[in-house]
Amino acid sequence: MLGKSLNHRYIPGLDGIRALAVLAVIAYHFNFRWASGGFLGVDIFFVLSGYLITSTILPMQGEQITINLRKFWIGRFRRLVPAAYVMIMTTFVWVMLFHKELLNTLRGDALSSIFYSSNWWFIYHKLSYFDSFGSPSPLKNLWSLAIEEQFYVIWPIVLIIGLSIVKKQSKFSNIIFIGAICSAILMAILFQPGADPSRIYFGTDTRSFELLIGCWLAFVWPMKRLSTKKLSTKHVYELNSIGVITFIIFIVSILFVDEYQAFLYRGGMFLFCMNAALLIACVCHPASFLGKLLSWKPLCWIGSRSYGIYLWHYPIIVLSTPVHEIGNPVYWRVALQLVFILIVAELSYRFIEMPIRKQGFRTYFRQYLVINPSKWHNFSIARKIATAIIPLFILVFFTGMTGVVGEAQHDSKENYPTNIKINGEEHSIKDSAQQNKTDEEVGPSVEKNDDTSQTEQDEPIENPIKKPYKELLAIGDSVMIDIATRLHTLYPNITIDGKIGRQVSQAVKLVPSYTRFNQQEKAVIIQLGTNGYFTNDQIDTLLGAFSQAQIYLVNTRVPRPWETKVNNALATKAHEYNNITLIDWHSTALNHPEYFAPDGVHLEPKGVEALCNLIQQAIDAHQKEV
Repeated sequence: MLGKSLNHRYIPGLDGIRALAVLAVIAYHFNFRWASGGFLGVDIFFVLSGYLITSTILPMQGEQITINLRKFWIGRFRRLVPAAYVMIMTTFVWVMLFHKELLNTLRGDALSSIFYSSNWWFIYHKLSYFDSFGSPSPLKNLWSLAIEEQFYVIWPIVLIIGLSIVKKQSKFSNIIFIGAICSAILMAILFQPGADPSRIYFGTDTRSFELLIGCWLAFVWPMKRLSTKKLSTKHVYELNSIGVITFIIFIVSILFVDEYQAFLYRGGMFLFCMNAALLIACVCHPASFLGKLLSWKPLCWIGSRSYGIYLWHYPIIVLSTPVHEIGNPVYWRVALQLVFILIVAELSYRFIEMPIRKQGFRTYFRQYLVINPSKWHNFSIARKIATAIIPLFILVFFTGMTGVVGEAQHDSKENYPTNIKINGEEHSIKDSAQQNKTDEEVGPSVEKNDDTSQTEQDEPIENPIKKPYKELLAIGDSVMIDIATRLHTLYPNITIDGKIGRQVSQAVKLVPSYTRFNQQEKAVIIQLGTNGYFTNDQIDTLLGAFSQAQIYLVNTRVPRPWETKVNNALATKAHEYNNITLIDWHSTALNHPEYFAPDGVHLEPKGVEALCNLIQQAIDAHQKEV
């Protein structure tokens, strides 16, 4: 995400790498299935940032570093902060005007982003990476910029102190590499398969190895000393061969890796970054064929504007995509979003990033923001409009940040209990989402015939099961909480255990409490996967605990990237086990956004009815076969 520095030579091929990296990230955020590993584009940026910044600081000759820290930090501030602040303020004002339901969440996100601490904010002060409802935060992409800015503040000091103690760059480079290994080991230790990876995904300490690998590369492959002189034909061939191989590995990783693979957090990401370092090293060399190939002008154009593209792409995607389309991209919308992203990034590059970077803040402010009344009549219409709008814009932003403007609350997490248990022999606990609804609003089961009269609909429907199970158990997450009251009405002998944010790894721990349901005359309904993916061992453990009972496995419709992965895994298990019936909620709900609350996850009464109907039909069908 760095631009070209005046302290080292410009390498067009690196802009090509930036372009591919940012395009991979965008494809991932568009939820294109062919770009499941697109998030690795951020890893490329981290390695590249470490390499370029360290190359800028290291001297051409000798071991002694002579750097003006104040000048360095001001340069980084000019390069990164203005464009980011404009994006944050614009996004916040847009949410105030058109997406007030996000306002409460966005205040904290915006404040932490302004101080470049959003990665830790997401870890400790927000919903987890998996347990989030509605549209994702439009500022969530700034976690990576927060890590980079923290790096820019700390790394020059570490570099100066380290080299003053160790003296020799070659020895210090070994210490850097050991530090990278330690960071990768910490990621592996903290990783728990099937659990929320937010701590290791957003943590500065667990992602430091990516930046440190780039820093290490700057020591062992100094950009300023690369030359084609005295390079044999054999060495050129080896250089190009390594470049092509590492480039292929990069592309293959983007296409086939996904964030649910345990190997990724147990060394896989480290290996990918090492491959990225080799790729960058090859592209930087003047003799590199790949470097010339990646210098293609369209790629260089995208690469030179990659910072603005990265800044703006996520809020544009989030704020202009209906919740029910998340995970199922509509290509005409994607095309419009891409065009708008590139236009906004170009405007940011031309009118914010480059002018401030070249001229500095004072000159920029004098030229564009300071008003001289005597010259007002010479201003263009656009300048006059901007002069009038900018103060109003800033006022609206600070008004929203102070909480003067209230936010709309739509099915927020606070409206749901943390858990619910309903047992036919005990008291029934209705979730708060249903408490305010009368029995008539929740309604009985909806018949297939659209011409069913109102009188028929108002009459209670008897449970048609001819061979009822002795007992039923239902285990699920927040969706189970939504349907709990209706399920209990249909099956008074049912035991329901639902908890918001529940994942399969947590459900496995419930097994000892429900061993009595592992009998042939009993049935278990399992509705999980809303909050994240799971490992094969975890789902096998859960299903195996009820090997004697009949299991009804409900797949998921959730506007999140893991939806397809979860449903494929559940379909596979339904084929592997003879006692499992798959309930295809996804196909039923896919084209019915009216089934869902504004968050795209929790169910409206129509959705409750539709899902309960599917469950009831599956149970009835299986009972008739017995």
